[in-house]
Amino acid sequence: MKALNIALAAAVLALSVPTVMTNTASAYQCRTNYTKVKVHKPTRMAARIQARKSWSYKVKTNQGVAWSVWKIAKNKKIRCKKSGQRFICKARAKACLYVVQ
Repeated sequence: MKALNIALAAAVLALSVPTVMTNTASAYQCRTNYTKVKVHKPTRMAARIQARKSWSYKVKTNQGVAWSVWKIAKNKKIRCKKSGQRFICKARAKACLYVVQ
């Protein structure tokens, strides 16, 4: 009887979790304008990494930390080219904010 009650409780819990999860709506609110940065570094990888960091810093400074997450930004693009002994990378994206409604 005790095993049956445990199994029944587990089944009820398993069925109720998806319902709870789907009742909460979430979405991204994104800016309409691009934030753009340009960096110079000795290697392509260093320039790409710094471009993402610089983009996040610029957004955080101007719009707040909640908007500065590169991973959830919209229309992200990083373009790099070699110029002499250095690489120039330009990053641009539309900052987004994760909102739970």
